[in-house]
Amino acid sequence: MNFVMKNQAFYSVLRWLKPVACGLLFIAEINASWAGIALDRTRMIITGDARSVSANLTNTSPSIPFLAQSWVEDANGTKVTSPLMVLPPLQRINGGQKGIARVTKTSGINAQPQDRESLFYLNVREIPPKPDKPNVLQLAMQSRIKLFYRPTAIVPETPGAVWQNQLVFHKQGLRWTVDNPTPYFVTLIGLSRKPEAQGGGRLTDFPGVMVSPKSSLDFSVTDGSVSQFSMMYVNDFGGHPELKFSCTGNVCKALPMEQQPR
Repeated sequence: MNFVMKNQAFYSVLRWLKPVACGLLFIAEINASWAGIALDRTRMIITGDARSVSANLTNTSPSIPFLAQSWVEDANGTKVTSPLMVLPPLQRINGGQKGIARVTKTSGINAQPQDRESLFYLNVREIPPKPDKPNVLQLAMQSRIKLFYRPTAIVPETPGAVWQNQLVFHKQGLRWTVDNPTPYFVTLIGLSRKPEAQGGGRLTDFPGVMVSPKSSLDFSVTDGSVSQFSMMYVNDFGGHPELKFSCTGNVCKALPMEQQPR
């Protein structure tokens, strides 16, 4: 009997639970050799001028082969094969070996908005071999990462360009609004009184929120009286840089880049 556990970026545990008393009591056994399939990134971006983009898959078990099943979902979580699809949809990866999940575009990509990013998800599910012991409950791990289509018209000229400093925050007591005027999805990890290197001090308690292009999002803070704060976000490479913001009245904007953390 197989179960699927979704994991945003990591997956390490498999494994089996062995009944020891009339099938009612289970003892969890973690077998380090059954590590499973690992992705080499937490997000993917396919640009308008790229034919495809690939993610590396690694079987972290030294000896046990796994199947890796891959597919693409749209922003609503519906499985799709257009305008993006992943090849191969199913592959065997032997112990200690690597595979590739290649996301390609179809003709349907032309129907996507060309003035902003579109959101999809890449899913990779590991399928372990049939157990050689009876009464074994297997846990098959699944990774689901963000997959962005970035049209040619909005691809930054400079790699690593920062647009998250264009966000604008509006304070209303403990309820704030963030405006994202950019054509990109922006994932916020949280706000804090100071940068993490200076002690942090969280102002938000969400684990991470994503603000869609050219849209706004409301959220709560623990202290609405701050006049400056630090915003941690996720960049194209999966890193977690920070930007400092300063407030004038109830409107907060990013400080100039020369005043930002290095």
